[in-house]
Amino acid sequence: MKTMLAFLASLKLAVALLLLLLLGLAAGTIVETRHGAEAAGRMVYYAGWFLGLQGLFALNLAMSLADLFPWTKKRIGFVIVHASLLLIFAGSALTYFFKVEGSLAMWEGESASIIETHDPEGRVLTSHQLPFSVQLDDFVLETYPGTQRPAGFASQVQITDTDTQRTFPARIWMNHELRHRGYALFQSSYQQTMGREATVLSVAKDPGQTVVFTGFIALILGMLVVLGTRISQSRDRAAFGTKAGGQALLALILLGGSMAAQGAETDLDLLRRLPVQHDGRSMPFDTLARDLVWTVTGATTWKGQDPAATLRDWTSNPKAGAQEANIQIGSKALAAKMGFPAAATHGSFVQFVQNPGLASLLGEAHQAKAENRPMEGLAQEAMKLEARILAMRAVLFRDVVRPLPVAGDPSARWDLPPAVDEASLAALMKGPRLEGWPTAEAMDREVFYNRLNPARLSWIILLASLVAAVAAWRRKSPLLDRVAFGLLAAGFAMMTWGILLRWQAGGRIPAANMYESMLFLAWGVGFFAVAAYAVLRNRMVVLNAAVMATLTMALTDLLPMDRFIHPMAPVLAGTAWLAIHVPIIMVGYAVLALGLVVAHMQIAVTAVAPGRVELADRMYDLLYWYLFVGSIFLVAGIITGSMWAASSWGRYWGWDPKEVWSLVAFLAYMAILHAKIDRMIGKFGVAVISILAFQTIVMTYLGVNFVLVTGMHSYGMGDSPVVLWMALVALAELLFLGWGLWAYRRNRPPTVAVND
Repeated sequence: MKTMLAFLASLKLAVALLLLLLLGLAAGTIVETRHGAEAAGRMVYYAGWFLGLQGLFALNLAMSLADLFPWTKKRIGFVIVHASLLLIFAGSALTYFFKVEGSLAMWEGESASIIETHDPEGRVLTSHQLPFSVQLDDFVLETYPGTQRPAGFASQVQITDTDTQRTFPARIWMNHELRHRGYALFQSSYQQTMGREATVLSVAKDPGQTVVFTGFIALILGMLVVLGTRISQSRDRAAFGTKAGGQALLALILLGGSMAAQGAETDLDLLRRLPVQHDGRSMPFDTLARDLVWTVTGATTWKGQDPAATLRDWTSNPKAGAQEANIQIGSKALAAKMGFPAAATHGSFVQFVQNPGLASLLGEAHQAKAENRPMEGLAQEAMKLEARILAMRAVLFRDVVRPLPVAGDPSARWDLPPAVDEASLAALMKGPRLEGWPTAEAMDREVFYNRLNPARLSWIILLASLVAAVAAWRRKSPLLDRVAFGLLAAGFAMMTWGILLRWQAGGRIPAANMYESMLFLAWGVGFFAVAAYAVLRNRMVVLNAAVMATLTMALTDLLPMDRFIHPMAPVLAGTAWLAIHVPIIMVGYAVLALGLVVAHMQIAVTAVAPGRVELADRMYDLLYWYLFVGSIFLVAGIITGSMWAASSWGRYWGWDPKEVWSLVAFLAYMAILHAKIDRMIGKFGVAVISILAFQTIVMTYLGVNFVLVTGMHSYGMGDSPVVLWMALVALAELLFLGWGLWAYRRNRPPTVAVND
């Protein structure tokens, strides 16, 4: 019996269960991609075998708590963590067995009191009678200025209690629920037909949510207590220069001053600062030009020309613009289908509108879309090409440059000018400022941001930091250490400044697309490196942070990504959770990416220089800190995302592939940390497996969007070249690990134990 109890409380069982759970979760996302969400729930998430694994894991947690007794001060953090996980399991069980949820759909003037759930074909699966009725008095849809794109929608309702007949008005809108008699009502979606409007509300009653959220808070608290205990036990301190930060800021100020100096204005300079309305917001002509040149050509500039000059030429001479091969085709297969030469990458507007091959593909694509059928690869490419053609059509028909606000109506679409030539538009700028225009300072600031390109400046500064860090490492120079850290801090300051400028221009936190998330990823590397160097006093922090930050910012700047500030979906707008969740999760990714760099360094040193044990041990110590702190940020990101989902949709967990893979990543790192404690793997093994574990981060960040192509976080780019790059990187990692293991075994003395 004692042997059985010891096994149930063992770390070996915990690690095995963590691995089995993460494999099951990963399999669930694959099943969903191939067979749909309902099949994934039936075969994996709610299957008896998976529920059994969770039950066994909960038992393991409970037994480990008993095994830790008596709970000393040193162990209190571990006790809180394991108890909080049990609390989360208990709350999840309450949700699983007792939660009531469904949707409530009403046209204006109608009332309803029965919520329903439906299958993918729309058939009613369950229904539930509410103790009150809801009447829709008015549905309000707001759009971004000058567009039909929803900016937000709200339902003005009357709530009537069945028992008391008491009636009161209420307003429900995105991220602002109504709670009544234990039920939460959320604005989910809407319908518009023949001038009529209907609302769709999500309704939920979840007795387990409060228990789960209490467990969430306790989990973060417990992990922070464990971190504090680890820090208090650490005595590894190194020298640290305090003047570097001030020197970096001074350099930044001088750099900013020199970049801001302006020469004599020309008509083009006036034109680029002209306020126009585009994509749901006001912006300078310069931003409009950059967006359109990118959209049409697939490049940031066309033929080396300033984007503002390119758009000016297209609008002033539409005949030449229509005949120029300036619209990106997209793929060689699509070019061949349309009869273009094999080497053709672009075509003209005239060529496309008269192309029968493209017309045939678009007909098939639109029919598939109308019938809600999946599109084949070429049909998807044709739809993307059509979007580029329509953008160029708007340019050629002079329908994009709209600088004239409608007096008294800030949400209306701005008007076209009488003429769109450069002289006329520049003259408009020279005249009095029109009512409804943003301030000249706002336009100048955005033009400055566009021309400055903080992302490029950041990685150039960070590259200099990397060079200095490598030189400091080789020469063991304290002066170069300070220079490297000063440049790292300057690069971080430049990233911060760029994010703030982008935030000001867009009027929202820049965290809504892939480009902006990569900005935060690089920013997270810099933020954590500066903080970690202050705490750990470890010169390796600067070296590996410079490597990762330079690489991330260079990719952000150089990869062909949409870098423009677009309006956000209603669920992202008007909520503080976006500003909380995204930075936390990206800092977590950044810290674990730093760990990835250290793991590579540790493997290389251990494999080729087995005598440098002290250096490898210092790298291992730093790797452990990165893995532990990164895991804290990772689970904090999962928790804040869960709370955001609960405030928006009424469910804190929906088995979306992105949240599932976030959990897979967290479980992978927990398996490493627990295996390390039990000495199931040694120092070299931790480095090797941490590199493998980082592939779950890659899958979470990119794979869900580009490989699985499913779920609310998907960008719908399953045919993207990102998939090929992911495969090549994974192959390179396997080759590196194979070499590292071979060299490690070859160079390891026979007397050295496996667990070093």
